[in-house]
Amino acid sequence: MRGEMNSGKTVLRYVSLGLVAMLPMVAVGCSGWLPAARDPSPIQKSFARIEIPRDMVGIESIVIRLDAQQAAMLPEVWATLDEQIIAPELRISLDRNGLRAGKAAGHLPPILEQWLRYHEQRRDEDPLEQVGLAADVSTFAQLWRCRADSRKELTVRKLFAERATVFYYDDGNKGAIFQSPHFLYSLQASPDPDGSASVRLVPEIKHGEIRRVVVAKDSAIRTDERQDSIVWEKIAVEMRLKQGDCIVLGATPDPRALGEHFFQTRTKDGEKQHVLLLVRLSETRLDHGFEPRDPLQSKSN
Repeated sequence: MRGEMNSGKTVLRYVSLGLVAMLPMVAVGCSGWLPAARDPSPIQKSFARIEIPRDMVGIESIVIRLDAQQAAMLPEVWATLDEQIIAPELRISLDRNGLRAGKAAGHLPPILEQWLRYHEQRRDEDPLEQVGLAADVSTFAQLWRCRADSRKELTVRKLFAERATVFYYDDGNKGAIFQSPHFLYSLQASPDPDGSASVRLVPEIKHGEIRRVVVAKDSAIRTDERQDSIVWEKIAVEMRLKQGDCIVLGATPDPRALGEHFFQTRTKDGEKQHVLLLVRLSETRLDHGFEPRDPLQSKSN
């Protein structure tokens, strides 16, 4: 009997390892998130680096879960981020929806760097984390290579067989019940000649049954999966980023409305955790034909 149990554990272990091996390249570590230290300790995993075209930028995204001790430090984290870069009217609209956004210029605050390393260590050591079953949030780092006309979907949470009652503010207080909701941000990024990029993030919920439709694009016909969706364009966050800059998205101190559903989760053990979404400009290509105008030189001419 003991031999059978050990065999079962061995099989389960290899199944877990097999699932991990089957994960796509997005399931890699957060090594792209370089710390501020001059000589960072090496992290083994890394994204494949290529020389990207001038009309493309590389955007890294990652969702991290915070335990109670880490969540208690969130006020200190937000104090290090630039929230004033967002227009006051938009900040008010975000707050009404329980959302918060800020920018880290150049590098992440040390606390976030520490959390990323802890996040990677936890994923390496926990098989449930490795196969995405520890909670209902997607915690794998992803690298998106974006052109101006492309749209990517950054999954935050996905509930497969549950209903969620979501309240939100959109020209008034509203609410709806969503079946099998998929909470995400759509990402659009367009490169600029000086090596920066304009990054736009829009909250969205897909819900209901998945429908298969026929789509014709670029002289090709293919089937696609569609769901009903609701998009909040009015609270889209848009920033111009330089390489290394990062947008941080999360919930208000008292999670409510959209923030409660986007940026809170429960683990398989029943622990309620706060969630942050980090979106960083990691790859860009400077157009060497671009010459910014020197204001002093222009005056002398």
